[in-house]
Amino acid sequence: MVTSPSIAGTSSISTIIRRKNAVLLGAARVLTSSSVNSPKRVELKHMLSTCSTTRSSAVTRASIGEMVVVDGGVVEKGKDEGKVVRVGVICGGPSAERGISLNSARSVLDHLQGDDLLVSCYYIDSNLNAHAISSAQVYSNTPADFDFKLESLAQSFPTLADLAEHLAASVDIVFPVIHGRFGEDGGIQELLEKYNVPFVGTGSSECCQAFDKYKASLELRKHGFVTVPSFLVQGYETSKSELSEWFRKNQLDPDVGKVVVKPTIGGSSIGVGVAYGVNDSLVKANEIMSKGIDDKVLIEIFLEGGSEFTAIVLDVGSSSDRCPVALLPTEVELQFLGANDVKENDAIFNYRRKYLPTQQVAYYTPPRFPLAVIENIRKGASLLFQRLCLQDFARIDGWFLPDSGCKLSSSESEFGRSESGTIVFTDINLISGMEQTSFLFQQASKVGFSHTNILRSIVHHACLRFPNLASVSGISGQISSRSKSSELNKSFPHREGAQKVFVIFGGNTSERQVSLMSGTNVWLNLLSFNDIFSCATAYY
Repeated sequence: MVTSPSIAGTSSISTIIRRKNAVLLGAARVLTSSSVNSPKRVELKHMLSTCSTTRSSAVTRASIGEMVVVDGGVVEKGKDEGKVVRVGVICGGPSAERGISLNSARSVLDHLQGDDLLVSCYYIDSNLNAHAISSAQVYSNTPADFDFKLESLAQSFPTLADLAEHLAASVDIVFPVIHGRFGEDGGIQELLEKYNVPFVGTGSSECCQAFDKYKASLELRKHGFVTVPSFLVQGYETSKSELSEWFRKNQLDPDVGKVVVKPTIGGSSIGVGVAYGVNDSLVKANEIMSKGIDDKVLIEIFLEGGSEFTAIVLDVGSSSDRCPVALLPTEVELQFLGANDVKENDAIFNYRRKYLPTQQVAYYTPPRFPLAVIENIRKGASLLFQRLCLQDFARIDGWFLPDSGCKLSSSESEFGRSESGTIVFTDINLISGMEQTSFLFQQASKVGFSHTNILRSIVHHACLRFPNLASVSGISGQISSRSKSSELNKSFPHREGAQKVFVIFGGNTSERQVSLMSGTNVWLNLLSFNDIFSCATAYY
């Protein structure tokens, strides 16, 4: 019989978060206090980022049959009392975020695979052709490398329907890590639903509504959230007079008024830019459509003086009762430090700053906001998750405006306005990035979860929604036998004769982000060795 252990000890995620909440917010209070000197702030941040997890409860697993590879999928040979959970990770996709999807797939494979959970990998190319690939192929450098090798190394499926039929027979649950189109807009989810294939994450219709920025904005306004005034551009023949009227209505100069122009379904950073005035707005909207990014474009007022944030939300409820919990959010600050690094008037947290090495971005978890604002962000993100019927996990982006001089939407029962300022939620990411240094892992670490803990907890929760998986989803929250970091962390003080290893990463070059990813990988893998006393990390 398989018992379902809690992912980080004998308590559920929600219980752990409640227990640590006072400590986290107490530390956050000190961190956000201007009176705290730098060394003390560093010490407190180190305390938050290295809080240890409770040792996971033991898992009594059913005997496992011999596993064999058939047509690129892992299947069980013969019958037995139980089975391991077989996860199919699907990456790639047709959007410009294909490369990020590959990084996410590598991370999931690194930290999800174990004795009790076997992972098969699948790739969707830019033309929506499906392929079964080996784990080794996931580590190809770029999508171009991937596509080049597919013909000789991958098993291709004639149609997406063939892929779905294969998944129904070869895996227990699918973990989609396709970002953007076909991954977060409900495309892959609709395919899996049609063939009754269980999957991690939100359902197709809910994805379709939440991923479309215009539809999501209307839905948020209906549920009483503050929203940013917007104008929808559909096609190249948008009325210039109507857009000019919208500018005037929102107290913007039709000639030079500053706005954000972005595709409605392009993700939170692809194709996003700044425009000035009606003419420039239409030119940039047409550019987005001519590049094939989207056939609908949203024009929003630019939120001057605001601070951007992002929050990870996890569903820790039962299969029939949602209980979303938002982790401590992260503040995103654009920085321009060098003598030649002139501050841009239209600087935004775009694709390059989000995913490529740069010194222009700094992250703060928890944010440097008043504690009441942090709590309201968490409360609002959890409420939004529940109202939009999201599942398992999501990342929700937004802005905190200390003194909102711009005219935002109004309703009778708004969520987001307070004496400290205004909270605005702007983007919903149904499949958050899962690179080694992603927001998911940054924020999870603040409540003591390793990469493995958080990924396995997400898969475990998804399994509970499916009756045939709930009874066999005893996914251990511990890292597999090669790397039991939870056990090592607990036993470090009592280990004798082990070697102490320090991993130093970071630096002051343009490759700082690459170093961060490399250092994180080295640190996580060194934790697997029993003869290592501790693995300390330093960041300069």
